[in-house]
Amino acid sequence: MSCLWLCSDKAYRLVLVLLCFLSTLLLAEPTVENIRSEVLLQLEKGQTLADQGEFVPAVSAFNRAIGLLEQDQKPDPLLRERIEQALRITKGRSIVARYKGSLSDSSAGKAQATIPSEPKVINIRQIFGSVLLRGAFEPRSLTKSGEGFGFGRRVTVSSKSGVDLDFPGKTGFNLRAVDAGSFTLPTPGVLDAHSGAYLLRANEDDGKMRVEAPFAEVDISGDDPFAVMIGITTNGGLKMIGLLGEVELRRSGEDLQKLRPGQLIFVLPKGYSRKMFVELSTLIATADLLTAFEEPPAYYKRLKTEALVQALRTKRRFRTVVGDVKGRDSFEMKVLREDEKK
Repeated sequence: MSCLWLCSDKAYRLVLVLLCFLSTLLLAEPTVENIRSEVLLQLEKGQTLADQGEFVPAVSAFNRAIGLLEQDQKPDPLLRERIEQALRITKGRSIVARYKGSLSDSSAGKAQATIPSEPKVINIRQIFGSVLLRGAFEPRSLTKSGEGFGFGRRVTVSSKSGVDLDFPGKTGFNLRAVDAGSFTLPTPGVLDAHSGAYLLRANEDDGKMRVEAPFAEVDISGDDPFAVMIGITTNGGLKMIGLLGEVELRRSGEDLQKLRPGQLIFVLPKGYSRKMFVELSTLIATADLLTAFEEPPAYYKRLKTEALVQALRTKRRFRTVVGDVKGRDSFEMKVLREDEKK
């Protein structure tokens, strides 16, 4: 009898332990939103570490992002490809760094002596926070206006930071970047944007610039000076908003698109979204690209005039927030209620 009681007691306790363990697993099960948020966080962390030369922890962050993505019941294949591409590049850079580190001091000194001096062709107009330079020349940080650097650089803008650049060419362009962005200026006339938000201004007539994102690219131009706001979406495409002038968008195999002030369009990995209108007065009052710097853009008054013209021209408006792209051909949009407009 006592033996039976002991066995039953052990079984009872074992059942309790199993129930507690299963309840813990159920409570800890992550949601789809949490998984994707953590994947993007690990991707951004890995890119930042790689830009700082910390390749081993960067690889770990990318591997963790892939592992998390596998828990998603409907994983985004473009996001996975983006992570795997970043992982391959980082591993390659790590091998190169280890090889360079194995050189003798004399060989390293000789190699260092052959590195050309950096031309100061891209000028810093304004800067705040932490901005790092990597790539073709010696790694360094930007600290003040008036500094310069050459083409071939990868520029990393940290969170709560920003940089305002002028770079030469037949037209002359001004570029602003803010808040956790990373981009490369490989040659004149090309902006290779990896992440972040940008404000691009062509100062003269006939301005042309090729903008490349992880999974989309577009040639933008205008007969007259123009300004356009650019954001990199989570699917590796581009979100573009016309601010000044008429911007022409060209892609191989696609129809020409024209973007006028207040129009928004997504440049998707394949094709374009439909065009939408955004309220310029709200945009220019809230966008960090326009407001976070000590000095506003030289064309700020023209922007305010465009916003006024738009407000007078539009009879019925819905104030909306246009978010990110969802998948290949849809995007997030929320119409604000009256109590949310205040």
